[in-house]
Amino acid sequence: MAKIPISETGSDDAKAEEHVVQIMGPAQGFDGSMPVVKSAPELSQKPSSEQAVSPELSEKQQAADFDGAAPQEEASDVDVLPTTEGEDGSYEKDLDMEQLPEDFKASSEQDEKATAAAVDDILHKDADAALGVLAAPATVMKPSVFERMKNAWFHWWDSPWSRYGTIMVGVLLALVVIFAKPVRNMMLNTAGVRSSVLVSVLDGATSLPLQNAVVKVDGVSGKTNDKGEVRLAGIHLGSHEVDRRKMALAGVKKQVDFGMLIVELSEFTLKPTGQKISFVFTDYLSGKPVSDVSVTSGEATAKSNKDGKAVMTIAPGSTANIKISKDSLRPEEIDIADAQDGVVKRSLVPSARAIFITKETGKFDVYKMHVDGKNRELLLAGTGLETQAMAVLPKPSGDKVAVVSSRDDKRNKDGYLLSGLFVLDTESGDQVNIEYSEQVTLLGWRGDTLVYSQTVAGASAANASRQKIIAYDFAANKRFQLANANYFAGIELIGNTVYYTVSATDPNTKETFSKVNTDGTGKKVLFSGDAWALLRSDYTKLKFQTPSNWYEYTLGASAPVESTPPSSYSSRYFVDSPKLTVSAWVDVRDNAGVLLLRSLSDGKDKSLITQKNMQVPSYWLNDSVIVYRIAGASEVAEYAVNVAGGAPRKIADVSLTSVR
Repeated sequence: MAKIPISETGSDDAKAEEHVVQIMGPAQGFDGSMPVVKSAPELSQKPSSEQAVSPELSEKQQAADFDGAAPQEEASDVDVLPTTEGEDGSYEKDLDMEQLPEDFKASSEQDEKATAAAVDDILHKDADAALGVLAAPATVMKPSVFERMKNAWFHWWDSPWSRYGTIMVGVLLALVVIFAKPVRNMMLNTAGVRSSVLVSVLDGATSLPLQNAVVKVDGVSGKTNDKGEVRLAGIHLGSHEVDRRKMALAGVKKQVDFGMLIVELSEFTLKPTGQKISFVFTDYLSGKPVSDVSVTSGEATAKSNKDGKAVMTIAPGSTANIKISKDSLRPEEIDIADAQDGVVKRSLVPSARAIFITKETGKFDVYKMHVDGKNRELLLAGTGLETQAMAVLPKPSGDKVAVVSSRDDKRNKDGYLLSGLFVLDTESGDQVNIEYSEQVTLLGWRGDTLVYSQTVAGASAANASRQKIIAYDFAANKRFQLANANYFAGIELIGNTVYYTVSATDPNTKETFSKVNTDGTGKKVLFSGDAWALLRSDYTKLKFQTPSNWYEYTLGASAPVESTPPSSYSSRYFVDSPKLTVSAWVDVRDNAGVLLLRSLSDGKDKSLITQKNMQVPSYWLNDSVIVYRIAGASEVAEYAVNVAGGAPRKIADVSLTSVR
């Protein structure tokens, strides 16, 4: 007898339960009793959805499940089959399948297959629900970078093979890098390490630095500067060819090994292969050789040596004119056709033009001209209102000149003719009017700053601001007052400091001897009391008189000291050079003037020239040329002389106007 196990559904799925009930019939009671199907044909018929499980039957089945007994009315419809308790405590129906009809057997087999399919369907749904929960992404805690590094370190350290193997590989690589140059260069080049080189090139004709020579290394190229040098960077490590060449000169190549350090190649000489042109340069004023003069013609270049000689090699058929230049000297240009025969000699003159006043037209006109008499031009035409109080003071660089003139017919309320202070551009002639005053005295240029004193237009009664000392910075376009007084008994500009005495003409002003720097700083009272005229007895010494005594002040001292009266009551007039290295002054000896140069480093004087009727140094044309004035019965003129020596050269006859 085959036994059919009773299965408890326990499922909440309504459709599956309905399907099981349709196949298996009503649930058995707790006592194991179960309705018996009356006839096989009825079991073989598939009940409709309405007949499968009626509400009344479901309630009765639930009651049977609850108290273990089937409803009485159902017992009349089915026969209770005998049951047998299994080993696991479940109950099985005793049914002899052999005794059942064939159609019932087939129906039972179909029902078993359907039941298995329903159970599989329920299991699949439960599994899918469970897998849906398990499929949710899990939160993974990743170790930090520090933890990973620490774990890797301990892992490496705990493994002797890894530890010692790493050390051996490192030592091996270091040995290869140190002793195998190609490998070392390859690794360093890959890492971006580059070398550099400094190349010097000389002219084979003069042994002087060669400018504009082309140097090529490892795809990097450059041209030499005026010192014949060029520095190239970004060169790969290893052996490379250094190529140096220039037009009309024989090129030179050399294989050089480049390492990490800067390679400094020795001087290389390029021999001329084209046409040579020789030059000799001298100074117009001193007659001495001029070195470092640049000569160019297209790509061809040369530079003069200490003897003033230069040799330039040009390519055959070159038509470019020759240009000659040097700082502070007037540029020159020569036609190439005039330079190919023999030696070219040139006397070079200062680039700054001398500025002077002449009355050739009956008016006080301002001219500019080079010291050799060339390029004379009218800079400022006179109006006929100028007087001999007119003065000019060129800036040493030559680009500007300060002019004091009454040319504009400006007058004060009393009808007094006022002087205007103008600054002119020596190239364009453009002028800037600074101000009008009853009197203007030019003290000197200090770089871009013009220092001067003025007497303002107004009443001459006690007025603490009647006279002023002004500094005008043209580069910064600033005008600022250094000092003021009713009357300055004396003013001296020495270096970058102004020394002055304030007279007791104003009862509200305290008499002093003071100093102030040209930039407005360092103002200090050196002496309090009634100080009269200020005299300059020497470059470093100033003297002034009080009602009771004479005092002398030495530059750099904290205060003046009592002194004896000066041997001469005339003040020495010094003019400092632009770089404040020397100062020029004139001493009268044997009825002749001697132009002397005072070294500001050691205080020693050097006699430069002696000339009759020499009065004072006027101004410095540049750091090496000074202009001075001659005033006598036979002539009033200005001359220029080079501090390096040589004969003085007359610039032009001038009017006897004020020096400053």
